[in-house]
Amino acid sequence: MESRQIKVLLVDDDKIDRMAVERFIVKQRLPYDLIVAASKTEALEKLKDDSYDVVLMDYNLQDGTGLELLSSAGDTPVVFVTGSGSEQIAVEAMREGAYDYLIKDPDRYYLTMLPSTVDNVLKRKQIEEEKEQLILDLQKALEEVKTLSGMLPICAKCKKVRDDKGYWQQIEKYIGEHSDAQFTHGLCPECARAIYPELFDKK
Repeated sequence: MESRQIKVLLVDDDKIDRMAVERFIVKQRLPYDLIVAASKTEALEKLKDDSYDVVLMDYNLQDGTGLELLSSAGDTPVVFVTGSGSEQIAVEAMREGAYDYLIKDPDRYYLTMLPSTVDNVLKRKQIEEEKEQLILDLQKALEEVKTLSGMLPICAKCKKVRDDKGYWQQIEKYIGEHSDAQFTHGLCPECARAIYPELFDKK
């Protein structure tokens, strides 16, 4: 079974650095679908026209900086790639919303950290999405509980209730759809006497 292709946008205006990343991905057989942008302008177009799993963002670009692109990445995790001695820039990028950073070195040993960095970033993103979904589910459940605790129109004769769309339905069905309650049916003494008087008369 093939692993899922990870769509990676590489934003770097240095041709040699771009080639080094491409060669490393091929050599390590990483499951990356690599798309390259050589400038801030090109990156903006690619971010606008397509979606990605992760963005590898160089800081110094010929027509701007990587920091200026952070907001355009939206919810896509960004890993900043900066030159040696630019750790402060990386820290600033993290404050602005980047997920992680890599520091370039002359021998490009930083590339050996690329797979684990991308994996960690994607795992963090997945955890955040699961957390957001859990919050939404809890909010929905709370809204349903509030619905049951509010005013509930009920017919004085047949005891049907009116839902928020204006339809009348059996109270058992309504409560079953808006809570985890389940009904079992029986007869109270008064109803049993009214329906089966002969049983009580014998007694």
